[in-house]
Amino acid sequence: MQHPLLKNRFAIPIYIAAWVFFAMLLFMIGWYFEGRTIYDSAVNAFSFSFPLLILGACIWFIVMYTSIESLGFFHFFLHHLTAGLIVVGIWISSAYQLRTMWFGTTSEGFDYLIPVHWQIFMAFGMYDYIVIVYYLVMYYRNFQDKLVRESELKELVKEAELTALKSQINPHFLFNSLNSVSSLTLSKPELSREMLVKLSTYLRYSLAQNLKELNNLSNELSNIRLYMEIEKVRFGDRLQLHFDLSPDCGKLKIPNLILQPLYENAIKFGVHESLEPVCVLTKCRFENDILKINISNNFDPDSVPAKGNGIGLQNIQERLHLIYGRADLMRVVKKEDQFTVYLEFPQSL
Repeated sequence: MQHPLLKNRFAIPIYIAAWVFFAMLLFMIGWYFEGRTIYDSAVNAFSFSFPLLILGACIWFIVMYTSIESLGFFHFFLHHLTAGLIVVGIWISSAYQLRTMWFGTTSEGFDYLIPVHWQIFMAFGMYDYIVIVYYLVMYYRNFQDKLVRESELKELVKEAELTALKSQINPHFLFNSLNSVSSLTLSKPELSREMLVKLSTYLRYSLAQNLKELNNLSNELSNIRLYMEIEKVRFGDRLQLHFDLSPDCGKLKIPNLILQPLYENAIKFGVHESLEPVCVLTKCRFENDILKINISNNFDPDSVPAKGNGIGLQNIQERLHLIYGRADLMRVVKKEDQFTVYLEFPQSL
């Protein structure tokens, strides 16, 4: 783990400023409160504080390799007690040597200003303070790293879930489309070839899309029209498609392929089960920074409902929740002979 003083460009200036403040505090104690000369006070303050400038940075390496989780409380305490004794011993002896260089051997010694027992007490106090600060820095950085890892893990889970959802879409669509082609192969070979060309174009688009990404509504609706044209070959005039779109909707964003299951359901539960024409109506409005899309179709209420496992609607609900983090963006309303799905797509994602 990189030293905190090297991690941030402001760390070293802050560290030096803190050391200067400590040295000035010692100077003020000697000069103002003890009445010593400026020279004596300055030499005493500098000689006692200067070792801290170097030792304070070195204490990080003690903290970095001393963890209470790995050592246990007793060994953790013993390690820091031993390290503290060594650091304090180096600090006090270095301070004495520095003061002797200025005052000479005739000096009364360093306890002229601060008695030795107070020097030791102050040194241990500063050691404890620096250790606490370093542990706070370490735990903060570990917390930040944990948040980053959790974010990456959530992104991986999200991608895996979307991939699983996509694997549900393609088999569902292929099953319906290939059945349509199969039914036309003998009776209408020209139409079956046309369907295969459109099917390949549609699949090329569908397989190229990333379900995590967004696409213009106009692109999605172009692909939907292609799909409906494939189905219209089979159902003819029984399938009708209408769009009521406001002019500003085309460039707005929605998740790739999220509308596809709704049109599949309209075919399966509406057109397939009814002898009367079924109109699939798509409405689009942009209000309050939200793209609102309503897709509705009529159906025969007297028909026997087709069996289904609800993958389509569940798929949409899960994708909306994964992408937008909300569970209130889809609403399904079934009234008499009309089935409507209301969707909302926030544009401030």
